Amino acid sequence: MNLFALMSDRRIVRIPLTADVQREMDEIFNNQEQAFRVSSEEQIAFDGKYKPDDGECLFIDDYDDIDGLHEAIANPLGVPQIAPEAEQFEMIKALFMGKTQDGKRIALIQNFDRRRILSNKGFAIFHSADVFKKVEGVGLTIGANLSAILENNRLSFFSFHSARQVFDLTQYYMEATDEDLNEFARSEALKISDLAAFIATSDNWIRRKVALVMQSGILDRIDFEATKASALVFGINLETEVNGDKVALLLPAQKAELKKLLRFLDEDYFQSVLSSTPHLSNSKRRV
Repeated sequence: MNLFALMSDRRIVRIPLTADVQREMDEIFNNQEQAFRVSSEEQIAFDGKYKPDDGECLFIDDYDDIDGLHEAIANPLGVPQIAPEAEQFEMIKALFMGKTQDGKRIALIQNFDRRRILSNKGFAIFHSADVFKKVEGVGLTIGANLSAILENNRLSFFSFHSARQVFDLTQYYMEATDEDLNEFARSEALKISDLAAFIATSDNWIRRKVALVMQSGILDRIDFEATKASALVFGINLETEVNGDKVALLLPAQKAELKKLLRFLDEDYFQSVLSSTPHLSNSKRRV
């Protein structure tokens, strides 16, 4: 199998490997595929509401592979190599490898972020043969788990938020209904002073963002102090309310401020304040 990168501008590039590294990479991705399949024995059609339990994953049938992952896997020599420059590696959205097995086209996909780049910017060192050596070029580390598998036209994943960082899934989720907004408002992590006004002011954009925030499970693992500090970097002043040992995030009454908050909760930069965790769900919930 060849190693590819899907870039932020939606280009696909190939990452050339030596023969020995290629063999190791094949083993890594094949083992991760096996682990993914063991953890996803029950597959549930994605509806934008269900959060999978252990042993379950979500899937979308008839996913349109508009980025051409399967085509790249089938014709690797037609894919340009990545330029060995830090700026190029910073554009990587996902790494993937693939194969054809039993007549099925399979793409094995990992999310990628800048923290996994090894660069000679500044002064970076790595340990080898009992000493530390300087990083002379640019490189990357491989993640420990697959984020998704695209098998023919079925896209399987555990975390909608993780999958959405790689794929355009806009058409596969729906806006939050009034019932969803009520459920959102009942979250222990939130405080809404006027529920009726919140529902009345929720336009299509707000309802889509609410649906995304609910599906991501962000509010289940929010660190209020870290979140407030991170928000300040982007000029967003978050307010919280303390009631005994419980803390809740106050939703702004003003529509513009509410949109800023929802966008902040939904965007990639907020994820940097959260520790890397597997898909959450200690119990099955509709949200």
